[in-house]
Amino acid sequence: MPKAQATSPGPPPPSRRGVLRLLYGATWLALVGAVGLGLGAVLRLVSSGGGPAQPGPVELGPAQGLDVGQASDHGPVALVRDQGGYFALSLVCPHLGCRPSWQQAQGRFLCPCHGSSFALDGQRLSGPAPKGLSHVALKITGGKLVAYPGQPVDPATRLEA
Repeated sequence: MPKAQATSPGPPPPSRRGVLRLLYGATWLALVGAVGLGLGAVLRLVSSGGGPAQPGPVELGPAQGLDVGQASDHGPVALVRDQGGYFALSLVCPHLGCRPSWQQAQGRFLCPCHGSSFALDGQRLSGPAPKGLSHVALKITGGKLVAYPGQPVDPATRLEA
């Protein structure tokens, strides 16, 4: 008769205490990681001054070609014309700094990140943004319109060109 081979029992099953220690360690590791990620996001926002750096002057070209009730995107700013004249809006969403764009068919600025929308004059219409788009200085220099994103102005300011 053949001899029965002895099988090794293998590693012993983990004890309850061992399983609990493993779960306890994994929970602390996840908690420390989550706190670290949150702290990193807060520090990044604080160190950046709360948003992107404001660019220098933006040349928008001549004042012709924009009808009343229209806007045109020019990088960090939008040139807008209403009944009162021309004005410039900063295209930095006050929610998290994304770049809204003018949607002529809908007659509003829409932020692609979280769905905020703004009227032609920059007022907040909907979404998580806490306020409207900022109005920035607009001047005529050398026959061309120039916007100054770092220089906020009163929303009622208009430039007749």
